[in-house]
Amino acid sequence: MSKNTDNPPRAASRPSSADYPVDAAERLNQQVRLKKAAAAGASFLKSRIPSLMTQLPAPVAAPQKAPEPPVALSQSDPGIPDDRKASRMNENEEIVAELRKISAWADLQRRITKWSIIFLAVLIPGAIGIGIMVEQRFKTNLETKGSPRQPDWYEVEQNIRLGDFEKATAMGEELILKTPQYPDAHKRLAGAYLASGNLEKAREQYAEAFRLFPSEENEKLLNAIEKRMRADKP
Repeated sequence: MSKNTDNPPRAASRPSSADYPVDAAERLNQQVRLKKAAAAGASFLKSRIPSLMTQLPAPVAAPQKAPEPPVALSQSDPGIPDDRKASRMNENEEIVAELRKISAWADLQRRITKWSIIFLAVLIPGAIGIGIMVEQRFKTNLETKGSPRQPDWYEVEQNIRLGDFEKATAMGEELILKTPQYPDAHKRLAGAYLASGNLEKAREQYAEAFRLFPSEENEKLLNAIEKRMRADKP
């Protein structure tokens, strides 16, 4: 079999990405240089941007328009009718007058409240003091006057021993009115009358004592006073 010598054999196909063969070490060096260049460019851009920012002129603030003063509604305003102006003025005057009335009323109320508090602060302690004084005076009068001391039969007998028979019989008559049903009281009064020499009154009291309590002793006393009375008669 004969070989075709007219067409020589073709070389092996190269990768489309390379036009010529590149050594591996050379390719690595190229990658390193590219990275360094990229880093340098980035740092350069970072350092230039602030300087450019400082060189830019500051923004000029827009001039602000001064606020316009409020337009006062007066009678000279051509845009408002005269009757409306007069109505507004009347309303303002009425409001001012009403506010003055309210202020005067509030001031009057404050004064009334103030003097009421002062009056109560003075009146209440004064009333308490007067009440205490009246009570103390009433107690003093009661203690000074007091209830009159009531006599007793012991004082009647004491006055008999002292020889004050008139006082003894007067006290006995006062006491017998309080205890008319007490036989011993009649006996004591009879003894006062007997000491004063009034035998008739003494016999009446002994007789009443015997009537209330007919004991042997009361009978003996009644018989004794009757015997004495018979003896004294001529």
